Amino acid sequence: MRRCSLVAVGDELLDGRVADTNSDFLSRELLSLGLEIVLRAEVGDDLEDIASVLDCALELSDLVVVTGGLGPTDDDLTREAAARALGVPLVRDPEAEEALRSFFSRLGRDMSPSNARQADILQGAERIPPRLGTAPGQWLERDGRVLVLLPGVPREMEDMMTEDILPRLRGRLASAPERRSACMLVAARPESEVGEAVSTALRDLQGVEVSYRAMGGQIEVRLTSQSGELLEEARRRVKRALDGWVVAEGGETLEESLGRELRARGLTLALAESCTGGMVGERITRVPGSSDYFRGAVVAYDYRAKEELLGVDRGLLEEKGAVNEEVAEAMARGARERFASHLGLSITGVAGPGDGGEKVEVGTVVVGLAGGFGSRAWRYRLPGNREMVRVYASTLALALLYFHLRQGGGGGGS
Repeated sequence: MRRCSLVAVGDELLDGRVADTNSDFLSRELLSLGLEIVLRAEVGDDLEDIASVLDCALELSDLVVVTGGLGPTDDDLTREAAARALGVPLVRDPEAEEALRSFFSRLGRDMSPSNARQADILQGAERIPPRLGTAPGQWLERDGRVLVLLPGVPREMEDMMTEDILPRLRGRLASAPERRSACMLVAARPESEVGEAVSTALRDLQGVEVSYRAMGGQIEVRLTSQSGELLEEARRRVKRALDGWVVAEGGETLEESLGRELRARGLTLALAESCTGGMVGERITRVPGSSDYFRGAVVAYDYRAKEELLGVDRGLLEEKGAVNEEVAEAMARGARERFASHLGLSITGVAGPGDGGEKVEVGTVVVGLAGGFGSRAWRYRLPGNREMVRVYASTLALALLYFHLRQGGGGGGS
């Protein structure tokens, strides 16, 4: 059992009223067992549609987990659709029906005929009694495949999955080869370049799967193998091939990785932000304990703020504009002095859609860094719309500081 499909049932998922958090939870849990998710589907409350999606999922997978559609109302059709897809009848389970009656009796209510539908079980399936709510789950093994039906209410689904389904799956998978993964986060490099470097590094190495995920100027490279030895060899090759552009490993974020480096060196940091509007500071303070190394930030958006709050020369701003290396370095120095920190990091740029009167192209950003060593700056041209440029720019600023530290740079004194 390796290939798994997830099917979420409900009109509310298709029209955007409700997000499918159930499948997110299931994906994380099943991947942690070494299973491969080959399909995630959302389908509305239609008998034929649900049956068709289940046909497809059962064809693709060894394990199919369905959430939703197990309630008492007319639009709860998962049981009937599963029966149709598998060609088996539904049978009324006396124990399930009695459990439902007892549930309503404790509430001082009579059970309605519609609730009795929740006691209908696929022939040959094992009923999974609910600890929360009224909808029982079902586990059916047929033709070498397993079909699991779970309630759609998240807390009910999570309880049943955690307490009943995951232990069964762990038992089945105990004798199977374990799939292991290694994850690296890369910044300041385009996805195509990362992909080419990884492919070249692993060209003659069989038995390792590679997947990529681009997110806000970062690329997650995930390596998966059944061999720990192969996985470690692949990890070493990829890290060497990416030549120092890896900013985090093992599920750590860039912000966490940077914080660890600053704390290890006993350094403090202050920020001066313009085009990112406080985004870099927000990302740094997501990390618990960031007050150990983060002093504070100035968001200096216009010329006056840059001059009065950071000490940037007005003549420089009027002559060259706000988006250039000299201004970025002056902003970084100003932040460092204002907060008495070891390092000052700045970012200035044009996020668009217009150029704001600056003499540079939209998407141009400049990152400045100041410390006891002096100051320096980097200029980049970033793609995308306004929000993309802002997010990418915040990642770039954090990554460049991380690279500075990893390459032996420090604060150079307070």
